[in-house]
Amino acid sequence: MRKITLIALTFLMLISCNNKTSKQGDLSSTVSYEVDSASEVEKPDTFYHYSIWYAFVNRVFEGDITAKTLKTKGDIGLGSYNALDGELIMLDGVLYQATQDGKVQTPNDDIKIAYANTAFFDTEDSFELTNVPNYKTLRDSINAHIPTKNIFYAFKIHGNFKKMKCGGLHKQEPPYETGLDVLIPNRPVFERENFSGTMVGFFCPEYIGNINVAAYHLHFVSDDKTFAGHVMEFEATDLKVEVDYIYEYTFALPQTEAYLKGNFEKEFQYKKK
Repeated sequence: MRKITLIALTFLMLISCNNKTSKQGDLSSTVSYEVDSASEVEKPDTFYHYSIWYAFVNRVFEGDITAKTLKTKGDIGLGSYNALDGELIMLDGVLYQATQDGKVQTPNDDIKIAYANTAFFDTEDSFELTNVPNYKTLRDSINAHIPTKNIFYAFKIHGNFKKMKCGGLHKQEPPYETGLDVLIPNRPVFERENFSGTMVGFFCPEYIGNINVAAYHLHFVSDDKTFAGHVMEFEATDLKVEVDYIYEYTFALPQTEAYLKGNFEKEFQYKKK
């Protein structure tokens, strides 16, 4: 009888040990899963938009988001710094500032931003183009390639350029009296020939209205980081077009006094294309 009891106890102890080992294994798996989930949360597949276009064209040229914070919202992007002190270009997580005198620099993390679009870029589709004579050809090619114009897209487009024309912005001084509808047609323009670089930007559907730029909006930075700005026109010998489909859109509004007390009476859009 004692032998049978001893065997039974030994069997129960073995079962108990196996259960503990199994639970520890399950816990390890759970921790690993949670880490992976957290990593995904850190880089959402979302179009992040700071301030609204309607405010930007009504002389609200100051925001309260810093470059450091913006870099947590995406790794490609475009926009403008406070007081329109240069065009904003973000490529591979690095921010560039194309100033009114044509210089390109990397700003400090504490610089503030008036307006921005960003996303964490994840290539979901890509194609190549050769002998692209102008911006319209690029737009037409993308339009023929994408499945719908009812969602958002982010782009990273690298290539060799025979010609590139980029626009900048004249830095403004408060009180801001001139709106973007006057500033853009009179913006500083910079041109360069025979070099390589990357265009980054977005497509927004027409229904976006006045909160953002409808259709295509691209900014550019050269590979040597000496030429940058808002893409106006170009001629390229070859382009690699990478596309990210985006189904989520979020925007954050400035909490500055200028924004909260702004009078958004003017309507202005780039020519829709």
